[in-house]
Amino acid sequence: MGKSSKRTAGAGKSANRRVRLTPEFMSLMKLVESKQFKDVESLARRLLAKNGSEPLAMKALSFALLGLERYDEALAVLASAIPVTPSDAELHNNQGIALSMLMQWDQSLKCFERAIELTPDDAEFYKNLGTALTRMHRWGDAVPVLLKAIEKHPGDYVEAVSMLADCLSNAHRIDEAWTCFNELYSADDKNLYALCQLISTSLRRCYWECLGELLATLRKETNDFETIGFAPFAALAFPGLSGIELRRIAWKHAAGTTSRLLASLREGAPTARQPDGRLRLGYLSGDFRAHPVAMIIVELIERHDRRRVETFAYSTTEGDASPVRKRIEAAFEHFIEVRDLSIEDTVRRIRTDRIDVLIDLVGWTAESRPEALAQRCAPVQINWLGYAGTMGDEHLADYVLGDPVVTPTSDAECFAERIAQLPNCYLPADTTRLPKAAPPRLEEGLPEDAFVFCSLNNSYKFNPMVFDLWAGILEKAPGSVLWLSRVSESVATHLRKEIEARGVDGSRLIFAKRVPEHEDHIARLQLADLALDPFPYNSHSTGVDTLWSGVPMISLRGNTFAGRVGASLLTAVEMTELIVETPADYERLALELFNNRERLASLRKRLVQARGTAPLFDMGRFVRDLEDTCFALLERAVSEVAAMPARVPVSPLPQGREPAI
Repeated sequence: MGKSSKRTAGAGKSANRRVRLTPEFMSLMKLVESKQFKDVESLARRLLAKNGSEPLAMKALSFALLGLERYDEALAVLASAIPVTPSDAELHNNQGIALSMLMQWDQSLKCFERAIELTPDDAEFYKNLGTALTRMHRWGDAVPVLLKAIEKHPGDYVEAVSMLADCLSNAHRIDEAWTCFNELYSADDKNLYALCQLISTSLRRCYWECLGELLATLRKETNDFETIGFAPFAALAFPGLSGIELRRIAWKHAAGTTSRLLASLREGAPTARQPDGRLRLGYLSGDFRAHPVAMIIVELIERHDRRRVETFAYSTTEGDASPVRKRIEAAFEHFIEVRDLSIEDTVRRIRTDRIDVLIDLVGWTAESRPEALAQRCAPVQINWLGYAGTMGDEHLADYVLGDPVVTPTSDAECFAERIAQLPNCYLPADTTRLPKAAPPRLEEGLPEDAFVFCSLNNSYKFNPMVFDLWAGILEKAPGSVLWLSRVSESVATHLRKEIEARGVDGSRLIFAKRVPEHEDHIARLQLADLALDPFPYNSHSTGVDTLWSGVPMISLRGNTFAGRVGASLLTAVEMTELIVETPADYERLALELFNNRERLASLRKRLVQARGTAPLFDMGRFVRDLEDTCFALLERAVSEVAAMPARVPVSPLPQGREPAI
């Protein structure tokens, strides 16, 4: 049994029962064992030239083609091989791998199920079925299948355990995922992927024991993140990383994800042209659903000037029945489902639509299609909104779209893309829905007479340094509470333990219940007195919601894109006095506003008035700025001139694809 790419492919376990092992066949099996795919292909084709229906040679050829990632060709070979030996489970397994990689999901599952039916004790067949389910993001369905693979496998099955841990993490079963990653790392302290994921899940479950030591070990073992690529999105929340280090992580991850496609990058790539009418603007995303990205972008899409631009949505995930999904579908002129398309077909579809500028709203988050970006869907590709960092390779996106605060051009070395700046905050807002009346405090579990600090962010944005600061504020602000999102009971337990370890009563942490609609969340936010922005990963869409609800927010300016978003929001809402440069200033300002309720009330009044005046909430201006930027970047691509209009500042492109050491 060999391996094809990252998926296990069969190439002839039972060869002795089917052919007489001549020297040529012995050589073939040795090549298969060593995974020399090109040599396997060459020898298998020579053997098939002598006997066109030789089962082992056909199976070996399918194995080689899978290893070379030529999935369509592998399917053609398997279509001939399976009728010859229909009871060969490995052939069905290989067919399932090819179909899965081509995103032909339903057919791939049937192939793996057939392989298991024929050979019910083969652990790798279960693992491959689990892999296909994970590629479909059917995390819950994949878990029992992977558990079966682990049960069937003799000894430790590290690959399946690692996949199981990833599934549990994506299914938000974080405690179980943490247990798996902890076991993997405990068994092999050189398993740096397990270490990365152990840090990430520790942050998500707010379990910070040994967090500093784990981060120090990761830094040391990777030579300051030069030698490993792991999920760049998770790294944005790792305390202490610089922009250059985040770029190194993204560069290594991109190289491992898209290396084959980058080799044939320019084949058929579209060239920039002057629009023969409206600019054809595409958005690629898996978040056109009940998701923060959709919630803050929907008004922007609705406001696009159809005299200037023609809008296309390319959705990589199955839709839901949420109100925001319905608004998004209605807002786009063309809404195209590409969830079940292969990478090549996705690229072909976008190219056929003659998109001038493609905006990727996903980056390195869960529903990304970096392989499609690598093949160049459009002459101008932009990384924007869903992922506050660099893609790591300039071939995936030409530009990262930010603003003067989050992406100053002086930070060019932190990005593989050129920086293009919108004049105000890079984040849009949905200003069509004014906050409803706030519910009673008691209904939300908040004391009537308490001063309510809040930070209704995802749990991975919290860390020991943040809680050191917040505990100090609570200790000096009698009668105050801190209102946080409830992720799970275990997260609440860990956070109460952490605040108590810092000398603050755990009952002063109040955990918000889930609400059915986003409008209800905006309404209840008004109950807070003052928001506290976490770091190094700030409030993003949460910050937009907080300010829109009229709650002032204190933010510590960081040194990375993700850590400067709070400062950008406050600049665009014209409240720069709430931006601080040090933790000491953060605490001082929080206590000053706690003690000076008149000043705090004035800030709240200004925020309510800002709904009609501040750049952060002026979506008409935002849409014009974004459209002007897209036109300018396309004009640059057409003319290939370096100079840009002053209205669209662009950084120089760092030399070389690998970040500087």
